[in-house]
Amino acid sequence: MHKLPPDTHPLAAELMGVIMPILKDSQAGVAAVMAGFDLTFSQLRMLWILDNAGSDLAVNELAETVSLSLPAAGRAVDGMVRLGLLTRREDDVDRRIKRIGLAEPGREALEKIGRARGQSADRFVEALTDEERAALASALATLGALTRKYFAAPAGSSHCSPEKPE
Repeated sequence: MHKLPPDTHPLAAELMGVIMPILKDSQAGVAAVMAGFDLTFSQLRMLWILDNAGSDLAVNELAETVSLSLPAAGRAVDGMVRLGLLTRREDDVDRRIKRIGLAEPGREALEKIGRARGQSADRFVEALTDEERAALASALATLGALTRKYFAAPAGSSHCSPEKPE
């Protein structure tokens, strides 16, 4: 694992140490999905941002959020519109502003990435004993309650939801 800043709280470091092996294990699957859609990391970030935004964003808002210049963001958006991952429309009030939204194939790309991550978690859970699964379930109940308390759920985000009941 990469080095965390020296002032990282020990509990935060332990949490990262627990999460990172599963995320790292899923990287090959995530990269394969990205390659299948021919996406850059900036374009992938745009998909995540639009998925969490709750509404279409202006190109300049998207550029600022992804830390790209307006021309670079425009080119990235153009490519994803051509691929059918994003939609582009005129603003309802100011027709000079172009609003960018997530198209259904863009949502499907995010869902494929979520499934790639989920497969890694599945492999981990399947390797556990029944006792280990029970201990993990108890710890995750606590962790889940804490994350719901301190992190707002993204509006309309469903690509990380479990697809099957436990």
